[in-house]
Amino acid sequence: MASFIRLSIALVALYLVFWVVRAVYRVTLHPLAKYPGPFVAAISKPWYHWYWNIYHRGLLIFEIERLHARYGPVVRIAPDELHINDPEVFQEMTRVGSRFTKDPSFYSFVTFPGTSIGEHDPDAHRIRRQVLTPAFSPARVQQLASMIKAKVDEILARYEEFAERGQPVNIFTSTKAFTMDIISTIVFGKPLGCIQDPQFRNQFIEFLHTTFEMGWVAPAFPNLIKLSYSLPEAVAEKVFPIPLFEFKKVPEFDRSIVIDMLVDPNSAKDHSVLNESQLADEVIMLLSAGNDSVSNVLIIGLYKILRHPEVYARVSEEVLSAFPTISEEVTYDKVKRLPYLTAVIKEVLRVSCPLPGLTPRVVPPEGFKLYDKHVPGGTIFNTSAYLLNRHPSVFPDPDRFDPSRWLDPGSAYLDKYMTSFYRGTRQCIGKDVAFCELFPGKKFHAKLKKRQV
Repeated sequence: MASFIRLSIALVALYLVFWVVRAVYRVTLHPLAKYPGPFVAAISKPWYHWYWNIYHRGLLIFEIERLHARYGPVVRIAPDELHINDPEVFQEMTRVGSRFTKDPSFYSFVTFPGTSIGEHDPDAHRIRRQVLTPAFSPARVQQLASMIKAKVDEILARYEEFAERGQPVNIFTSTKAFTMDIISTIVFGKPLGCIQDPQFRNQFIEFLHTTFEMGWVAPAFPNLIKLSYSLPEAVAEKVFPIPLFEFKKVPEFDRSIVIDMLVDPNSAKDHSVLNESQLADEVIMLLSAGNDSVSNVLIIGLYKILRHPEVYARVSEEVLSAFPTISEEVTYDKVKRLPYLTAVIKEVLRVSCPLPGLTPRVVPPEGFKLYDKHVPGGTIFNTSAYLLNRHPSVFPDPDRFDPSRWLDPGSAYLDKYMTSFYRGTRQCIGKDVAFCELFPGKKFHAKLKKRQV
């Protein structure tokens, strides 16, 4: 017993020595030691991220914003990670031919590995994207526009029901229901029926948001999540219960272009047909991405427009001028040509940032020249849409909600710097679908005409 105690003490002492030596190396001799940032972050990523994202419930991005204000465009936020807040560096990272790749140590734990969103290998991702592109292309969105328009009319009809009863509408749950019924129709081949639920509820949305509550654990403590993946699935479900995994047990697929392409070996060169588990993983990722991001934009958009009566008035005037009679067909092809309405949607996307957090990328093996300093390959560069979409060098007075900035002479360059859908080969595949969802439909036009009268 005494020898066991001595051995335990020796092992603990050895680990403490290792931890101290490693900490000293990270803050003095490490290749990133020359970059400013919090002392704790340079020593230990898990505890630094735990403090800001778990203890302070997701405030890391705002702490990073304060760090950039203090130190400049480059801040060290982990032993091997930098956060970059420079639109030009972001352009270089995402240009055609860039060798930056998704960080597998991050995306393998916040997504399902091997999916269109979680895949970090560029070649494998290129094949999966080729498979899915026909389902989300601009031409396909034109075909989907009538279905999306019908969903807009359906959710507005539900709002009218609440108004007639004198009851308030939960905008959070109702917009989630709206976007979920659209993306599930595209992906599943049928809506999940969220809009017609009395409280706009659906099991998948509940699983999704419960999972999001646990979402900070994976980036902070990746070894725990890695352990869960190494265990048999039945054991992992008991030890590391993740609510979203429950949804994998219940999906029933109708025919859809997404399903058809994923199970068609000829949909792209070198495409391997997905098995049942892989298909469920891809479907869940597409449902998650197509639901929460767009609905958050809608929620913030409604708030911003109603908080700025001059914007609401100008949008209303433009729509009524474009469609002067109640009988005129309001189509996506027509409304997307309205300049001020389009500017409002772009400004909402800028300030809402569907994915505001970190998007880590791995520096290619040859390294990267950052402000005349060589950064070694394997370093992680983080960027954030929340900060880049507010960078004053591109968007003056960034905290002001100002749709007219998109209409100013010479403002075309702003589209290049919008990071709400990321850029390059990893740009959101559902960007065109999202835009279609954000434009108003027939019932919105009818309500404007009624108010006009």
